[in-house]
Amino acid sequence: MTKAHEQSDSEAEEAPEERTEAEEKRVSNEELERLERDLEQKTAQAEEYLNRLKYLQADFENYKKMVARERERYEKCATEALIKRLLPILDHLEAAFTSAQSCKDLVSFVKGIELIYLDLLEALGQEGLKPIKAVGEKYDPYKHEVVMTVLDEDAPEDMVLEELERGYMLGTHVLRSAKVALSKHAKPASENDASTAAEET
Repeated sequence: MTKAHEQSDSEAEEAPEERTEAEEKRVSNEELERLERDLEQKTAQAEEYLNRLKYLQADFENYKKMVARERERYEKCATEALIKRLLPILDHLEAAFTSAQSCKDLVSFVKGIELIYLDLLEALGQEGLKPIKAVGEKYDPYKHEVVMTVLDEDAPEDMVLEELERGYMLGTHVLRSAKVALSKHAKPASENDASTAAEET
């Protein structure tokens, strides 16, 4: 075999290896380009999502401000309506104070004050205010605040005997508990002896 043949054979053997390396390099470049395109796409998508989130956040802040303004306006209107209902009662009180200076009929004067009081209760009742029932009612810790207890064997135990300060509810909410005196029964002598013995031991 001549040198020319030997050289051509060796070149033929090396050529596939060179082509393989070139193909790998081309594939690597294509893969890199694909990854770069994917990265650009994901970056653009992320920016779009971020912009949407910013818009949503801005809309939510505007919504909160709008709700706050509406609530403030509603409260102002409600307060204004209540004051308008109370103004005639205020007028009646002023007239009562004026007439009290020259009033000789105390019974009529007291009756007039009572009517003003009832007008006030009615105006507040239209806003949802109502007195809490107390005297003769079973003790309710949600509505009654016990200020004192009274030994009374004739009344059922834990019954409200006296209302010391009236309580009020606004709708279903207790605005102020009624301060009450509560009935209690005396403990039997056996229970008293047992409790005394327990204290001594």
